[in-house]
Amino acid sequence: MVGCADPNAPIKTRAGKLTQMQVNAIVHSCGGNPEMVRVENGDLIIYPAKDINITGCIIKALQATGQTTLSRVENERYDPPGSQ
Repeated sequence: MVGCADPNAPIKTRAGKLTQMQVNAIVHSCGGNPEMVRVENGDLIIYPAKDINITGCIIKALQATGQTTLSRVENERYDPPGSQ
Protein backbone atom coordinates (compact mmCIF):
# COMPACT_ATOMS: atom_id res chain seq x y z
CA MET A 1 0.00 0.00 0.00
CA VAL A 2 1.32 3.40 -0.98
CA GLY A 3 0.19 6.71 0.48
CA CYS A 4 -1.36 7.75 3.76
CA ALA A 5 -2.32 5.44 6.59
CA ASP A 6 -5.94 4.41 7.03
CA PRO A 7 -7.61 7.28 8.96
CA ASN A 8 -10.19 4.85 10.35
CA ALA A 9 -7.64 2.44 11.80
CA PRO A 10 -7.45 2.20 15.61
CA ILE A 11 -4.82 4.34 17.32
CA LYS A 12 -2.70 2.53 19.90
CA THR A 13 -0.72 4.26 22.65
CA ARG A 14 0.41 3.57 26.20
CA ALA A 15 -2.26 4.09 28.87
CA GLY A 16 0.15 5.10 31.64
CA LYS A 17 -1.82 5.08 34.89
CA LEU A 18 -5.19 5.85 33.26
CA THR A 19 -8.01 3.53 34.24
CA GLN A 20 -10.94 2.52 32.06
CA MET A 21 -13.19 4.58 34.33
CA GLN A 22 -11.10 7.73 33.77
CA VAL A 23 -11.00 7.10 30.02
CA ASN A 24 -14.78 6.59 29.94
CA ALA A 25 -15.25 9.97 31.66
CA ILE A 26 -13.08 11.65 28.99
CA VAL A 27 -14.97 9.94 26.16
CA HIS A 28 -18.31 10.93 27.72
CA SER A 29 -17.23 14.57 28.13
CA CYS A 30 -16.35 14.67 24.42
CA GLY A 31 -19.68 13.16 23.36
CA GLY A 32 -18.20 9.85 22.23
CA ASN A 33 -19.45 6.29 22.42
CA PRO A 34 -18.13 4.44 25.50
CA GLU A 35 -16.78 1.67 23.26
CA MET A 36 -14.45 4.09 21.43
CA VAL A 37 -11.51 3.78 23.80
CA ARG A 38 -10.40 0.65 25.62
CA VAL A 39 -7.64 0.10 28.15
CA GLU A 40 -6.10 -3.29 27.38
CA ASN A 41 -2.88 -4.66 28.90
CA GLY A 42 -1.46 -1.21 29.60
CA ASP A 43 -2.36 0.14 26.17
CA LEU A 44 -5.06 2.56 25.06
CA ILE A 45 -6.81 1.57 21.87
CA ILE A 46 -8.77 4.43 20.31
CA TYR A 47 -11.35 3.65 17.64
CA PRO A 48 -11.98 6.90 15.71
CA ALA A 49 -15.53 8.27 15.59
CA LYS A 50 -17.18 9.24 12.32
CA ASP A 51 -17.15 12.82 13.67
CA ILE A 52 -13.54 14.01 13.61
CA ASN A 53 -14.33 16.63 16.28
CA ILE A 54 -15.20 13.91 18.80
CA THR A 55 -12.04 11.96 18.05
CA GLY A 56 -9.97 15.14 18.24
CA CYS A 57 -11.51 16.10 21.58
CA ILE A 58 -10.73 12.66 23.01
CA ILE A 59 -7.15 12.62 21.73
CA LYS A 60 -6.46 16.13 23.08
CA ALA A 61 -7.96 15.26 26.48
CA LEU A 62 -5.98 12.02 26.71
CA GLN A 63 -2.77 13.79 25.70
CA ALA A 64 -3.42 16.50 28.32
CA THR A 65 -3.37 13.87 31.09
CA GLY A 66 0.35 13.37 30.50
CA GLN A 67 -0.15 9.62 30.89
CA THR A 68 -0.14 8.57 27.23
CA THR A 69 2.54 8.44 24.57
CA LEU A 70 0.35 10.43 22.17
CA SER A 71 2.20 13.18 20.38
CA ARG A 72 0.97 16.75 20.61
CA VAL A 73 -2.24 17.49 18.70
CA GLU A 74 -2.41 20.83 16.95
CA ASN A 75 -4.47 22.49 14.27
CA GLU A 76 -1.83 23.19 11.66
CA ARG A 77 -2.25 24.89 8.30
CA TYR A 78 0.24 24.79 5.45
CA ASP A 79 0.50 27.91 3.31
CA PRO A 80 2.43 27.23 0.11
CA PRO A 81 5.11 29.79 -0.76
CA GLY A 82 3.68 32.80 -2.57
CA SER A 83 0.11 32.22 -1.37
CA GLN A 84 0.01 35.31 0.82
